[in-house]
Amino acid sequence: MLSVKTGSYPHSVRIADADLSPDAPGSPAPQGLTHIKLLLKVTSTPGRPMKAPHPKAYWVVKYDGCEAAQKARSLIACGGMDDGSKYYTEEQIRNEDYSTGIYNQFGDLEADTPYWIVAWQLIPEKADLSGAQLCEAINGAPDNCIPLGTIRQDGATSPTTG
Repeated sequence: MLSVKTGSYPHSVRIADADLSPDAPGSPAPQGLTHIKLLLKVTSTPGRPMKAPHPKAYWVVKYDGCEAAQKARSLIACGGMDDGSKYYTEEQIRNEDYSTGIYNQFGDLEADTPYWIVAWQLIPEKADLSGAQLCEAINGAPDNCIPLGTIRQDGATSPTTG
């Protein structure tokens, strides 16, 4: 679990699923690139509501070769994720109810309620993800990271909340 302690709204993030896919909502990957997509479980500090953390500002997938890839392709970001879905409750995820949700920018998340979000980052198709980590992106905190774990290659979505 990644504990984000900097910023106005400390929170915890757990990776529930990770996969590679050229598809992301409104953002298909150009030739030679793909997306690393993470299903993240986000919880606020116990007893405290919070503003929804935007993936670009709070988290980043760090992997070997990102800076070199960024120099070769300006579409590659190494300082934050590219975007994310709305935030959903466990009930919405289980019922596949994606018609509602809380916007990932300026939305309010209730206290003591876990939320799920799919966040994605554009990477080279041949990126070495063997040591990839999800890291806190606020103020460039590269030491606050957790390993991604198993990354599926099939591009299917799996909103398991386990």
